Amino acid sequence: MERTTGILAGLMLAALMVRPAMAQEVRTFGLQADTALQTSGLLDYILPRFALKTGRRVDPDLAPDVSLGVGQGDPVFTYQDDVYGAQALSESDAAARFLDWLRSDVGIKTVLSYAEHSGEPFAEVSKEVEADVIYFEGDANAGHDVAAAHCTRCHKVSPEDRSTIGSTPSFMALKAIPDWADRFAQFYLLNPHPSFIQIEDMTAPFDPRRPPSLVPVEITVDELNDLLAYVQSVAPADLGAEVAHQ
Repeated sequence: MERTTGILAGLMLAALMVRPAMAQEVRTFGLQADTALQTSGLLDYILPRFALKTGRRVDPDLAPDVSLGVGQGDPVFTYQDDVYGAQALSESDAAARFLDWLRSDVGIKTVLSYAEHSGEPFAEVSKEVEADVIYFEGDANAGHDVAAAHCTRCHKVSPEDRSTIGSTPSFMALKAIPDWADRFAQFYLLNPHPSFIQIEDMTAPFDPRRPPSLVPVEITVDELNDLLAYVQSVAPADLGAEVAHQ
Protein backbone atom coordinates (compact mmCIF):
# COMPACT_ATOMS: atom_id res chain seq x y z
CA MET A 1 0.00 0.00 0.00
CA GLU A 2 2.79 2.42 0.90
CA ARG A 3 4.53 1.55 -2.36
CA THR A 4 1.38 2.29 -4.39
CA THR A 5 0.92 5.58 -2.61
CA GLY A 6 4.49 6.51 -3.34
CA ILE A 7 4.11 5.72 -7.05
CA LEU A 8 0.95 7.85 -7.30
CA ALA A 9 2.64 10.73 -5.53
CA GLY A 10 5.57 10.48 -7.90
CA LEU A 11 3.29 10.57 -10.94
CA MET A 12 1.42 13.58 -9.62
CA LEU A 13 4.69 15.39 -8.97
CA ALA A 14 5.87 14.59 -12.49
CA ALA A 15 2.60 15.87 -13.92
CA LEU A 16 2.93 19.12 -11.99
CA MET A 17 6.46 19.53 -13.31
CA VAL A 18 5.35 18.93 -16.91
CA ARG A 19 2.29 21.19 -16.91
CA PRO A 20 4.17 24.53 -16.81
CA ALA A 21 6.32 23.42 -19.73
CA MET A 22 3.22 22.44 -21.73
CA ALA A 23 1.51 25.73 -20.91
CA GLN A 24 4.59 27.64 -22.01
CA GLU A 25 4.66 25.74 -25.30
CA VAL A 26 1.07 26.57 -26.31
CA ARG A 27 1.51 30.24 -25.36
CA THR A 28 4.34 30.83 -27.84
CA PHE A 29 4.48 30.70 -31.61
CA GLY A 30 6.87 31.33 -34.45
CA LEU A 31 6.44 34.25 -36.83
CA GLN A 32 8.00 35.05 -40.17
CA ALA A 33 7.65 38.44 -41.88
CA ASP A 34 9.26 40.02 -44.90
CA THR A 35 12.16 42.42 -44.59
CA ALA A 36 10.04 45.54 -45.12
CA LEU A 37 7.90 44.76 -42.08
CA GLN A 38 10.88 43.86 -39.94
CA THR A 39 12.67 47.13 -40.68
CA SER A 40 9.51 49.25 -40.35
CA GLY A 41 9.36 48.75 -36.59
CA LEU A 42 5.73 47.62 -36.69
CA LEU A 43 6.37 44.21 -35.16
CA ASP A 44 8.35 45.73 -32.27
CA TYR A 45 5.30 47.90 -31.60
CA ILE A 46 2.39 45.48 -31.91
CA LEU A 47 3.84 42.22 -30.55
CA PRO A 48 4.40 43.46 -26.96
CA ARG A 49 0.86 44.85 -26.94
CA PHE A 50 -0.51 41.55 -28.18
CA ALA A 51 1.47 39.70 -25.51
CA LEU A 52 0.23 42.05 -22.79
CA LYS A 53 -3.37 41.56 -23.93
CA THR A 54 -3.36 37.79 -24.43
CA GLY A 55 -0.35 36.31 -22.64
CA ARG A 56 0.92 34.89 -25.95
CA ARG A 57 4.23 35.86 -27.44
CA VAL A 58 6.52 35.19 -30.39
CA ASP A 59 9.49 32.90 -29.84
CA PRO A 60 12.20 33.62 -32.43
CA ASP A 61 13.64 30.14 -31.95
CA LEU A 62 10.46 28.38 -33.10
CA ALA A 63 9.64 27.39 -36.66
CA PRO A 64 7.13 29.85 -38.14
CA ASP A 65 3.48 29.24 -37.31
CA VAL A 66 2.33 32.51 -38.95
CA SER A 67 3.52 34.29 -42.07
CA LEU A 68 3.04 38.00 -42.76
CA GLY A 69 3.67 39.19 -46.28
CA VAL A 70 2.39 40.73 -49.49
CA GLY A 71 -0.56 38.85 -50.94
CA GLN A 72 -0.57 36.13 -48.29
CA GLY A 73 -3.69 34.79 -46.64
CA ASP A 74 -6.38 37.24 -45.55
CA PRO A 75 -5.57 40.96 -46.10
CA VAL A 76 -4.96 42.81 -42.82
CA PHE A 77 -3.34 46.15 -43.72
CA THR A 78 -1.55 48.06 -46.46
CA TYR A 79 2.02 49.30 -46.42
CA GLN A 80 3.85 51.20 -49.15
CA ASP A 81 1.00 50.58 -51.62
CA ASP A 82 1.12 46.81 -51.01
CA VAL A 83 -1.60 44.74 -49.35
CA TYR A 84 -0.22 42.58 -46.56
CA GLY A 85 -1.95 39.44 -45.41
CA ALA A 86 -1.57 36.96 -42.57
CA GLN A 87 -1.52 33.21 -43.08
CA ALA A 88 -1.41 30.32 -40.61
CA LEU A 89 1.35 27.81 -41.26
CA SER A 90 0.41 25.42 -38.46
CA GLU A 91 -2.44 24.56 -36.11
CA SER A 92 -0.85 26.37 -33.17
CA ASP A 93 -3.45 27.78 -30.75
CA ALA A 94 -1.23 30.74 -29.94
CA ALA A 95 -0.81 31.51 -33.63
CA ALA A 96 -4.56 31.32 -34.20
CA ARG A 97 -5.04 33.74 -31.30
CA PHE A 98 -2.60 36.16 -32.89
CA LEU A 99 -4.34 35.98 -36.26
CA ASP A 100 -7.72 36.63 -34.66
CA TRP A 101 -6.30 39.62 -32.76
CA LEU A 102 -4.54 41.06 -35.81
CA ARG A 103 -7.72 40.88 -37.90
CA SER A 104 -9.88 42.36 -35.15
CA ASP A 105 -10.74 46.04 -34.71
CA VAL A 106 -8.31 46.21 -31.79
CA GLY A 107 -5.48 44.78 -33.87
CA ILE A 108 -6.13 47.09 -36.81
CA LYS A 109 -6.35 50.11 -34.50
CA THR A 110 -3.00 49.12 -33.00
CA VAL A 111 -1.43 49.04 -36.47
CA LEU A 112 -2.97 52.42 -37.33
CA SER A 113 -1.84 53.93 -34.03
CA TYR A 114 1.72 52.91 -34.88
CA ALA A 115 1.36 54.52 -38.31
CA GLU A 116 0.22 57.75 -36.68
CA HIS A 117 3.03 57.60 -34.12
CA SER A 118 5.85 56.71 -36.51
CA GLY A 119 4.78 58.26 -39.79
CA GLU A 120 5.11 54.89 -41.53
CA PRO A 121 2.49 54.49 -44.32
CA PHE A 122 0.38 51.72 -42.75
CA ALA A 123 -3.34 51.88 -43.52
CA GLU A 124 -6.48 49.82 -43.20
CA VAL A 125 -7.50 47.61 -46.10
CA SER A 126 -10.51 49.07 -47.85
CA LYS A 127 -13.73 47.21 -47.03
CA GLU A 128 -15.36 48.22 -50.31
CA VAL A 129 -16.50 45.35 -52.44
CA GLU A 130 -15.84 45.79 -56.09
CA ALA A 131 -19.00 45.57 -58.14
CA ASP A 132 -19.11 43.10 -60.97
CA VAL A 133 -18.08 44.82 -64.17
CA ILE A 134 -20.90 44.75 -66.71
CA TYR A 135 -19.82 45.13 -70.29
CA PHE A 136 -22.07 45.18 -73.31
CA GLU A 137 -20.43 44.99 -76.70
CA GLY A 138 -21.73 47.46 -79.21
CA ASP A 139 -21.37 51.00 -80.52
CA ALA A 140 -22.60 53.45 -77.89
CA ASN A 141 -22.94 56.29 -80.42
CA ALA A 142 -25.06 54.14 -82.69
CA GLY A 143 -27.02 53.02 -79.64
CA HIS A 144 -27.82 56.63 -78.81
CA ASP A 145 -29.31 56.97 -82.29
CA VAL A 146 -31.43 53.85 -81.72
CA ALA A 147 -32.68 55.24 -78.42
CA ALA A 148 -33.39 58.64 -79.94
CA ALA A 149 -35.30 57.08 -82.83
CA HIS A 150 -37.43 54.63 -80.87
CA CYS A 151 -37.29 55.10 -77.10
CA THR A 152 -37.89 58.84 -76.75
CA ARG A 153 -41.58 58.33 -77.53
CA CYS A 154 -41.84 57.33 -73.85
CA HIS A 155 -38.50 57.70 -72.10
CA LYS A 156 -36.00 60.44 -71.51
CA VAL A 157 -32.85 58.81 -72.88
CA SER A 158 -30.37 61.58 -72.08
CA PRO A 159 -30.30 64.60 -69.77
CA GLU A 160 -30.93 66.90 -72.76
CA ASP A 161 -34.27 65.31 -73.67
CA ARG A 162 -37.39 67.36 -72.96
CA SER A 163 -40.46 65.84 -74.65
CA THR A 164 -41.26 62.48 -73.02
CA ILE A 165 -44.07 60.86 -71.03
CA GLY A 166 -43.63 62.11 -67.48
CA SER A 167 -44.89 58.88 -65.88
CA THR A 168 -42.18 56.70 -67.44
CA PRO A 169 -38.72 56.54 -65.86
CA SER A 170 -35.76 58.03 -67.65
CA PHE A 171 -32.80 55.96 -68.76
CA MET A 172 -30.79 57.74 -66.06
CA ALA A 173 -33.27 56.74 -63.34
CA LEU A 174 -33.37 53.14 -64.58
CA LYS A 175 -29.57 53.07 -64.64
CA ALA A 176 -29.56 53.88 -60.90
CA ILE A 177 -31.44 50.64 -60.12
CA PRO A 178 -29.07 47.83 -59.05
CA ASP A 179 -30.45 45.34 -61.60
CA TRP A 180 -30.47 47.83 -64.48
CA ALA A 181 -28.43 45.50 -66.70
CA ASP A 182 -31.01 42.72 -66.49
CA ARG A 183 -33.89 45.13 -67.03
CA PHE A 184 -32.40 46.62 -70.17
CA ALA A 185 -31.10 43.32 -71.57
CA GLN A 186 -34.63 41.91 -71.38
CA PHE A 187 -36.68 45.07 -71.82
CA TYR A 188 -38.42 43.72 -74.93
CA LEU A 189 -39.94 40.95 -72.76
CA LEU A 190 -41.29 43.33 -70.11
CA ASN A 191 -44.72 44.88 -70.49
CA PRO A 192 -45.80 46.86 -72.38
CA HIS A 193 -42.90 46.33 -74.81
CA PRO A 194 -43.88 42.90 -76.24
CA SER A 195 -47.03 44.41 -77.69
CA PHE A 196 -45.17 46.71 -80.09
CA ILE A 197 -41.45 45.75 -80.17
CA GLN A 198 -39.83 43.09 -82.32
CA ILE A 199 -36.17 42.13 -82.51
CA GLU A 200 -35.14 40.35 -85.67
CA ASP A 201 -34.55 36.60 -85.21
CA MET A 202 -35.29 36.88 -81.48
CA THR A 203 -38.96 37.62 -80.94
CA ALA A 204 -42.02 35.94 -82.41
CA PRO A 205 -44.14 37.82 -84.99
CA PHE A 206 -47.07 39.85 -83.71
CA ASP A 207 -50.31 37.96 -83.27
CA PRO A 208 -52.43 39.02 -86.30
CA ARG A 209 -55.49 38.88 -84.05
CA ARG A 210 -53.91 41.49 -81.79
CA PRO A 211 -52.19 44.11 -83.93
CA PRO A 212 -49.86 46.58 -82.16
CA SER A 213 -51.65 49.48 -80.53
CA LEU A 214 -48.60 51.67 -81.25
CA VAL A 215 -46.40 52.10 -84.29
CA PRO A 216 -44.25 48.95 -84.17
CA VAL A 217 -40.57 49.17 -83.27
CA GLU A 218 -38.45 46.72 -85.22
CA ILE A 219 -34.71 46.55 -84.56
CA THR A 220 -31.92 44.11 -85.25
CA VAL A 221 -29.76 42.24 -82.74
CA ASP A 222 -26.86 44.56 -83.59
CA GLU A 223 -29.04 47.56 -82.83
CA LEU A 224 -30.03 45.98 -79.52
CA ASN A 225 -26.35 45.54 -78.62
CA ASP A 226 -25.67 49.14 -79.61
CA LEU A 227 -28.56 50.29 -77.43
CA LEU A 228 -27.21 48.34 -74.44
CA ALA A 229 -23.75 49.81 -75.00
CA TYR A 230 -25.28 53.29 -74.96
CA VAL A 231 -27.18 52.61 -71.74
CA GLN A 232 -23.93 51.37 -70.23
CA SER A 233 -22.40 54.80 -70.93
CA VAL A 234 -25.26 56.72 -69.31
CA ALA A 235 -24.55 58.18 -65.88
CA PRO A 236 -27.08 57.04 -63.25
CA ALA A 237 -29.39 59.66 -61.81
CA ASP A 238 -29.49 60.80 -58.21
CA LEU A 239 -32.95 59.42 -57.49
CA GLY A 240 -33.38 61.57 -54.40
CA ALA A 241 -32.66 64.74 -56.33
CA GLU A 242 -34.90 63.61 -59.21
CA VAL A 243 -37.86 63.02 -56.88
CA ALA A 244 -37.30 66.39 -55.19
CA HIS A 245 -37.22 68.07 -58.61
CA GLN A 246 -40.55 66.50 -59.56
